[in-house]
Amino acid sequence: MDAIQAQVPKTAENQVNEKVILIVEDDPVLLKMYTEKFTFEGFKVLNAKDGEEAFDISQKEKIGIILLDIMLPRLSGTDFLEKFRQTQRGKETPVVALTNLAEEEEKQKAIKLGVKEYLVKAMQTPEQVVEKVKKYIA
Repeated sequence: MDAIQAQVPKTAENQVNEKVILIVEDDPVLLKMYTEKFTFEGFKVLNAKDGEEAFDISQKEKIGIILLDIMLPRLSGTDFLEKFRQTQRGKETPVVALTNLAEEEEKQKAIKLGVKEYLVKAMQTPEQVVEKVKKYIA
């Protein structure tokens, strides 16, 4: 009976962790909007305003998925990804890029670093972004 009781919280904890999203965005208006949207959709939302802060959080917290801007202060999204992918957590955590940077070179670099999707902000509604993120976390 003790073994069953020990497993139940672990399973519940894993389910909660799968719905944790780290939103990495330096625009405070967009960060607030996406935080509210994902919270409303049942996610636990963590925020980072630059790549360095995102890396620190990614190593301390269990994250189900990362929504990553590419143009960031201090450490860009692609530089964050290079560093993050070298960690154990970075090998397993899905990342969706959400950026205004539509350059093919940056897109290819992000794809090589394993982003699931490369979304251009101007081409997506918040609802579309949530739906695309949910594909990789459900």
